[in-house]
Amino acid sequence: MIQEEFKIDTREETFRFAKCSPVDLLAIVSQMDFEKYESTKQFINFALEHIEVKQGEKWIAVKVPSREIYMPSGIENDLISLSQLSNKYMQEVILKTFQKSSE
Repeated sequence: MIQEEFKIDTREETFRFAKCSPVDLLAIVSQMDFEKYESTKQFINFALEHIEVKQGEKWIAVKVPSREIYMPSGIENDLISLSQLSNKYMQEVILKTFQKSSE
């Protein structure tokens, strides 16, 4: 399966969604409550850990799981880009996956 690459308005880099198991997706969806800080933070971290950025010939996670290490350098301070990436993950992965499941 070829993973679709994409760009966001605020960055020059190319991104793609990392492969993720249906069990992990179901687990994160069951925890989502955007009225609670911890739940929102958990989803954003999950999304960024499952989005990859192209660095040369390699694909690297935007956020290293369980660590505060981000790629590309400086994106951790770019609120608009982080918001665009997490929103795109919600729209293109979470919503589409569960929409297909309900059909």
